[in-house]
Amino acid sequence: MGGLTPDEARRVADRLKLFAQPQRLLILSRLLDGPRAVSVLEDETGIGQPVLSQQLGALRRAGIIRAERESRAIFYSFSDDGEAGWARMLLGVLDGPRGPAAIAQPGRPPAPREGREEAGAVFARVGMSADRG
Repeated sequence: MGGLTPDEARRVADRLKLFAQPQRLLILSRLLDGPRAVSVLEDETGIGQPVLSQQLGALRRAGIIRAERESRAIFYSFSDDGEAGWARMLLGVLDGPRGPAAIAQPGRPPAPREGREEAGAVFARVGMSADRG
């Protein structure tokens, strides 16, 4: 994969800004389990109705989620599988070694930690064969 163009970098940064809001992440995490009515989202997230409507509106305008009316209720869901994938990937970062390591090297288990405590960042070795350590 080559480097990003400035335009691509800007688009990714704009997308990440949408996800960089705790209330939106709460909403998206609930929608990963399936469509939800506004009242259910309010109960599950603890976000008050005015703020919830504002956050749902931002996600809808960005094309991440869609709204469908059924009788008197409005149900929200991801606009497509790609948008759900974005949310799943970003929320997967919280899963520890399974998140970024699984994305960086699919099918390869993370290296053992050898029982030591580590502080700070841990970086993967790139471009080295498995037998060279």
